Amino acid sequence: MVPLALLTACSSGGGKSDPKPTGNGISADPAGGGGKNKGGGAPAVLAVQPADGAKSVETEGTLSVAVTGGKVTSVTVTDDKGKAVEGATSSDGAKWTPKTALANGTKYTVAAKAANAEGAEVSTNSSFTTVSAGKTYEYSYRPDSDDGDKLGVGTIISLKFNKSVKDKAAVEKHLSVTAEPAVEGSWSWITDYDGSDRVDFRPKEYWKPGTKVTWKADLSGVKSADGTYGTQNRSGSFTVSDSLVATADLTSKQMTIKKNGEVVDTLPISAGSADNPTWTGTMVVLDKVDGIDMNSETVGLGDAYNMKNVRYAVHLTTSGTYVHAAPWNDGKFGKVNGSHGCIGMSTTNAGTFFNMVHTGDVVEIVNGSEKKVKAGNGYGGWSLDWDTWVKGSALSGSGASAAPAQ
Repeated sequence: MVPLALLTACSSGGGKSDPKPTGNGISADPAGGGGKNKGGGAPAVLAVQPADGAKSVETEGTLSVAVTGGKVTSVTVTDDKGKAVEGATSSDGAKWTPKTALANGTKYTVAAKAANAEGAEVSTNSSFTTVSAGKTYEYSYRPDSDDGDKLGVGTIISLKFNKSVKDKAAVEKHLSVTAEPAVEGSWSWITDYDGSDRVDFRPKEYWKPGTKVTWKADLSGVKSADGTYGTQNRSGSFTVSDSLVATADLTSKQMTIKKNGEVVDTLPISAGSADNPTWTGTMVVLDKVDGIDMNSETVGLGDAYNMKNVRYAVHLTTSGTYVHAAPWNDGKFGKVNGSHGCIGMSTTNAGTFFNMVHTGDVVEIVNGSEKKVKAGNGYGGWSLDWDTWVKGSALSGSGASAAPAQ
């Protein structure tokens, strides 16, 4: 990455000033070694933290270049492979800080310059080594490239961690989402279906069709717990497709499908029986497959069924809720709820629904006896009201949850 070029001062005459010590014992020498003073007036004083030669430096909150009596004109920080660290200067030009966490167990070299109001320039150089990671954590993420470039209006961005995250605020500070047009949105920490820590992002309302979304998770070097640091920086983008929202009414036993707000079809269904009720709440299409084996033992229902090649299966929850063809329930559609928890249709109607939907589309299940699906069971975050969702952010109330277009 190209080193960040900061505020530049112009030269304004001759003269030299005496060297002044920095706050870490490094001399910002205007006459030689550390640089030249190409102007007059009281010299600017540079202070680089951490001190030159420091060891086991934390990856965040330690590196800075500050100046008194002037402004930072340039900062170049590179690792031992020559890769530059991106940073930014404060609005008054008095301080430079990195934009992301540093890598663990890495030597960094700092070259910094500053100038006073008359353009007299000083410079300094130093180096330090960051702390080695005792443990590391990783995360899986959705959506990814396998989901396609165009996703439904209910798409939730999700990171699932392989280790417990104790300092959730530290991690969340390094997550970002930008959208065009801008949206109001928030990250929220939830528990995945398998018990893992997970953080999901959703807007307050469903995405608008055509919205362009980009997310970033710069977690390399970010501490999640004592001695535990991240190793990955990841990002992704997608464009929101036409709105498709299907509402399955378990009382009327009908599914109404709306595209861009207009009803395009109503299909009779048979959902879970009284003994095996279907989850209620809002779910998001995870994936779909035309032909899947379904075994009740995999979802904790004993040997209730073992069906091969179930057609037109649209996946809604990690616990095993699908919309699929159920020809064995012919005669029940629109009349009786008689499944083990999935939403069944005739083969023809299931094919119609299958061909309409794709990843990120919404299925709202209403008027059932079962409780709402949990946020971590698939992408059930839409089942939580907005206030509850925002409170799940480790940065709730800090203003960091909004996701404006940038």
